[in-house]
Amino acid sequence: MPLRLGDHVFVGQGTVVQAATVGSHVYIGHGAVIGEFAIIKDYVRVLEGSVVPPNMVIPSFSIVGGQPARVIGEVPEGGHDAFELRELYKTVGNNPQPMNA
Repeated sequence: MPLRLGDHVFVGQGTVVQAATVGSHVYIGHGAVIGEFAIIKDYVRVLEGSVVPPNMVIPSFSIVGGQPARVIGEVPEGGHDAFELRELYKTVGNNPQPMNA
């Protein structure tokens, strides 16, 4: 089964991803392991070094950590805006355009 990968996904160095689906606006920290057939929904943070077991389904707006990983929190209200702003900053910061006055 091929991996389905959403938009604006950050995958840290040394990470192994064997998931079935990774949603949009997902942050996967350095050294994390995502088990086979795991499903990561939108706006999820997987903390560094976490081991997500096979077949785990991670709900949207979750913060996941541990070995084995479990939901340890939620992205705070308005926290999902940081995902959007960070991506906008990267896009504008890496591709400066002249301002039209």
